[in-house]
Amino acid sequence: MLNNLTGLRFYTAFWVFLYHFCVYTGGMDNFFVKKGYLGVDIFFVLSGFILTYAYHKSFILEKVTSRKYYNFLVKRFAKIYPLQILTFVIVGILLLVGKYVFHQKDLIIRPDHIVSNLLMIHAWNINDALSWNTHSWSLSDEWFAYLFLFISATFIIKLNKFWGRIILGAVVLFFIVRWFNIENFDLCEYTYKGLERIIPEFFLGILIGLLRFDFTVSKKAASLIFAASVLILLTLTITDYKVDALCMLLFAGMIYSLSFPTYFDKLFNSKRIVYLGNISFAFYMFQLTAFYLFKPVQNYIAQLNISEYISGSIELLILALLNLLMASLAFKYFEEPVRLYILKKMIKNN
Repeated sequence: MLNNLTGLRFYTAFWVFLYHFCVYTGGMDNFFVKKGYLGVDIFFVLSGFILTYAYHKSFILEKVTSRKYYNFLVKRFAKIYPLQILTFVIVGILLLVGKYVFHQKDLIIRPDHIVSNLLMIHAWNINDALSWNTHSWSLSDEWFAYLFLFISATFIIKLNKFWGRIILGAVVLFFIVRWFNIENFDLCEYTYKGLERIIPEFFLGILIGLLRFDFTVSKKAASLIFAASVLILLTLTITDYKVDALCMLLFAGMIYSLSFPTYFDKLFNSKRIVYLGNISFAFYMFQLTAFYLFKPVQNYIAQLNISEYISGSIELLILALLNLLMASLAFKYFEEPVRLYILKKMIKNN
């Protein structure tokens, strides 16, 4: 089950990568790539689902103690903070070098955002723009969910199993209706002010996580749910009809179905795809760094007398390989070792 969802993480991160490739280079300008920013919303729903699946017994069924909550936060902190700091430093160096050594006037450095980035609160509706490693805004929202949303949802559900789910469902429905009724609604507007974006999606992930324990479906049914979710998503994307408002429901269908065996498992749980899923967090966090480092290569390719299609394909290939290389190295030599070190030093076992 988890292997399918780990594989989904890679495809999701790569969808976001294609979107950023389109934004930064102008390449692959098509309807599917343009909606790649919605990959972040898959991560938000998936996060709520995975945490509910992993902590169902210790948080939902059993008593939640301060030690359990502390260890939960330490584990989440150890997972996300090392790469937040590493990419913050690397992007900071690249920005300073670009601005003051190569005199690139278009680079924006925001000293007033340093503290909020270091505390991972920079997307809590307190900053007026994205800054430093701009892609980490979603990490800030995840940290908010770990600190407040998961424990809040846990207590609501523990008070009353039925009404707790109704309350969480009402929150999700409120946002869906609100977004649906906004003309030309665009989730990109909820990035540096991203709390409104993660609250309903994280809660929806929790709800389908609970549903996973209540109802099991056959391989055929799971496959049909997944296929229908993907086809509806593609249809809404092609027609550009309210896809930003409705996408979380389709993502929930994809995640719920992939938590069971399906006829699509080979696309998600092969050894290579699972590995790529494991490094997908680093792949996402290093995308801006990769684009900065790739800029001189892009300028060189632009001077070559080749077609736009060929140059774009070369740029995509080089950039993807560079991003994957940095992600793989960061995962092996920094992300995992530092995560394990933090857990060893900070987890309370007694």
